[in-house]
Amino acid sequence: MILPRALCCAVLLLLLVAVLSRGRRCSIAKILRQYRAVIFHEIQNLKTLSGSADRSGRAGPACRSNKDQKILLSIYNISMSLREVAAGTLRGPEELALWKVVRNTDFVLRQNCRKFSKQPQSPAHILAQPRHGRPAHRRKQLREIRRKVERLTTCWEKLYALHTPHSAPWGS
Repeated sequence: MILPRALCCAVLLLLLVAVLSRGRRCSIAKILRQYRAVIFHEIQNLKTLSGSADRSGRAGPACRSNKDQKILLSIYNISMSLREVAAGTLRGPEELALWKVVRNTDFVLRQNCRKFSKQPQSPAHILAQPRHGRPAHRRKQLREIRRKVERLTTCWEKLYALHTPHSAPWGS
């Protein structure tokens, strides 16, 4: 009598774990569709504005894993660190382009990944309070943004390549 009851409890527990863990995964297909539709173009615009479109240097260590969830976590972390680097000191088209990339990346990941929807959001006021900075500080900041944008691009391209090995991110 105890054995069938224990077996039944074990099966129910396994089913519960399977159902709960299924919700932790992200919808990679939806994320990549939204990336191709919006984020890719916003990143290209940001690269152009920050001056990183002409550079072909190393982006630094980014997305060393071949696992979707780890790449998405890297994308999220780089995006949030971009928000922190800007910290409201940029003005003009760079700030707008940066805000669009950060906002849309955050939105897409939160919308399609249960894991990110539960994380606390960074304060929204970070980019909303412009501060005045010296020209040297601005150049240093733009250099940091260029490096992070290159890392972000590398991660998105790697995620895209894992799911569509024979087409470019801008293809259909």
